[in-house]
Parts: sequence; C-alpha cells; structure tokens
Amino acid sequence: MLYLLGTRGTLPVSGQKFVKYGGNTTCLMAPIDERSCLIFDGGTGLMSLNKYNNFEEFHIFLSHLHWDHIVGMPIFQAFYHAGKKINIYLENKETLHSTDILDVLFNPPFFPVPKTKLRAEIKLNLIEGGDQFCFGDICVHSAEGNHPDGVLMYKIVFPDKKILYTSDYEHGTPVDDFLIEFAYGCDYLIYDTTYYPDEYAGGNGAMSKVGWGHSTFQQGIEFVKKAKVKNLVLAHHNPDYDDIMLDEMHILARRLFSNTYVAYDGMIL
Repeated sequence: MLYLLGTRGTLPVSGQKFVKYGGNTTCLMAPIDERSCLIFDGGTGLMSLNKYNNFEEFHIFLSHLHWDHIVGMPIFQAFYHAGKKINIYLENKETLHSTDILDVLFNPPFFPVPKTKLRAEIKLNLIEGGDQFCFGDICVHSAEGNHPDGVLMYKIVFPDKKILYTSDYEHGTPVDDFLIEFAYGCDYLIYDTTYYPDEYAGGNGAMSKVGWGHSTFQQGIEFVKKAKVKNLVLAHHNPDYDDIMLDEMHILARRLFSNTYVAYDGMIL
C-alpha cells in the first residue's frame, strides 16, 4: 500500500477551507515490512510518521530539493534517535558533490539543531534516472522528469500494482514521450496538477505559468489515455486552491476521464 501523507505543493496551508484535502506538502510512504518503510519526499506530511515508532529503517527518496519537498525532514524524529537507520536517495547533481544536504537542513540559525546532534545512522546515496532498487517485494524505478533544477520521477512496483509518482512535472517537452513510455500500463499516475488550464496559460489577464515547472489536469488526462494508465490521481495542489476549487477540478476532470481522483492527506492507494 502507498499512503499519501501530504499532497499540497509550494507551501502548506490550513483552515476550514482546506479540511477535505488537507494542507501538508508532499510526502508518500509505503511499508516494506513491520520494521522498515519507503518514503517519497519529505514535505510537512512527513510529520505524521513521527507517531510510528516501530519503524527502524527508512529509505527516503527525494524527487528534488525544493523546499516544499524537504521542509519536513528537520522535524522528523527518527533523525534524533540512536538505532534508527535513514538512507536518503537524491539525484546525482554536480552541486551536491561539495554540499551535504544535511548541512543545509540542520544549520543554525535557520534551524536550531546542527547536524552533529543527529543520532541516527544516516547514509546519502546519489542516484540517477534509470536506477532501480528493490526492497523485499517492492521495487522502485527512477526516471528524469521536467522541472526547474531537475526532478526524479519514481515508479513504485508492488506485487499487485504499479504506481508512478511524477512529483513536480511540466508538460510540453520531449520528456513527455518518455513519460508516456515510463507510465505505460501503470495502475495509478500521481500527477502534478498545480494549475487550472486557463491559469497555466495566463488567461483573463493573469500571469502565464508556462515554464514554472508544473502542469494541469487536462494534460494528466492526455498522459493516462496515451499510456493506458487505469487511474489518475491529481496532486501537488496549489496552496491557493481550497476544497471547493479542488472539488470543481475533480468534476471537470471526471468528465474527460472517469477514473480520476483528487489526492488528499491520508489517502491510501
């Protein structure tokens, strides 16, 4: 099973207008067994894992290092417990060869606890698109997506289903053809639908969002149809989109593809 712990993009939100879908930024979790789990991105949704003390080993796959995908990591309690093992996987970028991500995250005065205070056994793994990792009966396949500063997409292959998590993705480049191939036959595509199509295009006098690294539900529907994916999950919600706006997006999307769902904090696939 895959648990969606945070489904918002850019920044977390709260309030009565966001109760249905939640306000935590991106984080997904899949148990491997009773003692270990996979985590995809470390947004504020990661905080909900603090109550699961039974896990001893964590494999954290980061899609990229923009703040909404890593902001939950310094408050993830496993970092502070001896005996916990944390394996972090992130894309092999030249800038990371001289910079330790932990030095950035645990760095006074921006965060009060320095890296030297961490008690867990931590290992950083630089990976690339095309890499594959297996943990028990779950395999993770990585691929390069399209987003400013780069991004890795992750296809999670369970014994009974395949789920592609695109993280942040913008359509309209040659990467689209690869995405269709990579997603082909999956049971679920969790897709970046940050904008309504008219907002993305800059309609009604608004600023165009082309080139900002995000996409629309219409484009997600095109992908699932071409890739013969069974279900589309709209995700990476715009922090300005409240429950009513996401409900409206769901209605519009289902008219074009009936097996469309809106991701929410706590959703299980």
